[in-house]
Order: sequence, then structure tokens, then C-alpha cells
Amino acid sequence: MKPAEKCMIFTLILAMSARPAAAYLDPGTGSYILQLLLGGLFAGLFTLRIYWDRIKARLKSMFLRKEDDRKTG
Repeated sequence: MKPAEKCMIFTLILAMSARPAAAYLDPGTGSYILQLLLGGLFAGLFTLRIYWDRIKARLKSMFLRKEDDRKTG
């Protein structure tokens, strides 16, 4: 058995034998998770905005190339 398979089996056994935790989540944890989600969303939108012209140009060149090939062929 390969070491990766042993690790995967061990991880599955640990995950299946987990006991329920009586953990307390305070209101600050919820707002922190919300901040992480919103920050990730806005970072993705900002990245898309930065590279939008490149993405648009690449898509336009892909589709225009196909139309040009049809006209010449």
C-alpha cells in the first residue's frame, strides 16, 4: 500500500470517528466570517475589473478568428 493511500485511509478513519463538539461561537466569529466572504467577493470582482479588457480582447480574438477562417475556407 502506498503512503498516500495510508494517509487517506487514516484521515477517513479520523473523520468518521469525530465526536460532536460543544463549541461556542460568539457574535464576533459570525461577523469575521462575513468579512472574509465579502472581502473575497470584492477581491474577485476587483481582479475581474482589472483584467476585463484582456479577457474581452482574448474572447473577441477567439471568435473573430473562427469567423475569418469560415470566410477564407
